[in-house]
Amino acid sequence: MLIYILFFILIAILAIQYQFTPFQNNYLLFSLVLLLAFLAGFQDMNVSKDYFNYQYVFDNVYYITNHNYLYLITFEPGFIAIVFFFRTLFASNYGVAIMFFYAFCSLLIKVFTIKKLSINPYLSLLFYFSYFFLFHEMTQIRIGLASAFFLISLVSFLKGNKLAFIGWIIVATCFHYSAIFYLFLLIFNTKNLNKSLYLGILIASLIFGVLKLPILNVFGNIDVSDISSKLDNYIQISENGSIAVNVFNSLNILNILSCFYLLFAVTKEEFLEDKRLILFFKCNILAIFLLSFLAGAPAFSMRFNQLFSIAQIFLFPYLIRYLPAKKFNVFILVLMAGIFFYVIQIYGGLLNPYKIITLK
Repeated sequence: MLIYILFFILIAILAIQYQFTPFQNNYLLFSLVLLLAFLAGFQDMNVSKDYFNYQYVFDNVYYITNHNYLYLITFEPGFIAIVFFFRTLFASNYGVAIMFFYAFCSLLIKVFTIKKLSINPYLSLLFYFSYFFLFHEMTQIRIGLASAFFLISLVSFLKGNKLAFIGWIIVATCFHYSAIFYLFLLIFNTKNLNKSLYLGILIASLIFGVLKLPILNVFGNIDVSDISSKLDNYIQISENGSIAVNVFNSLNILNILSCFYLLFAVTKEEFLEDKRLILFFKCNILAIFLLSFLAGAPAFSMRFNQLFSIAQIFLFPYLIRYLPAKKFNVFILVLMAGIFFYVIQIYGGLLNPYKIITLK
């Protein structure tokens, strides 16, 4: 547990320093990428709840892919290609090589994008570490790399290059099929924001969170065998009640309150002057809405929420400009990131105590 806390403190110090005295240091950012990649890549198999499942695939990839390509229903071609590549290079310890490769590539792309798009890159990295790093690089590596390609696609999207954006999303989909839904961003207009509309969506999200619409009744009328075994698995998990969605959990409430605050604290003119803020805000509102609207189908609700909520790492730092504490706003944001970190790791226990894997 201590090593996660030390990383949080280190990044928090850098975020505060950057806010008071902005600095450019690519070597420092790359060093953080490398350290975090080592943290994820060399974790023991008992640290993450998903590691054993991944190792089973790594060990049995030749058997899995020997069934008339039906494996592509469950595992994406990009993932299988990487596993094949490292199985060819290494006779043993290929699992460690794959985990490190995924973490390093994902972090490198994300930090590159953060540097280009964030108003405080270290604060964005702090929010990323406090939540998404623990889920992505340490646990769900496929969606971790897919989300990295999504983030870099935002650079093209904000430049108005929709073709390049679509290309990046296709690449992301090769590493996690759910990434195809990132194409929903094509409906977003970064030149305008209807504050009344998004206020209504936030209020509707609260209502849907209470109602928990029976979405599974809709999916229950679909012959899932004709679509995907993964869709079938999501429905089975939801029906069995093995996971549940609490829309009014502390982190989602904090997120909703932040969005309400930005809606009222930021003028329409200020929104229109910053298309990045509009895009990140709309992505985050979509994440909140999907969590509530799909709450009756928990597996779907959580997956779609995680897809789009990664925009939080860019959106939350904007609160520095609009919170009332002025130069001390950065401390409020660090505390906010600390709440995320506490709930996910310390209170929630997402990861077991850290231990370095023993190489064969």
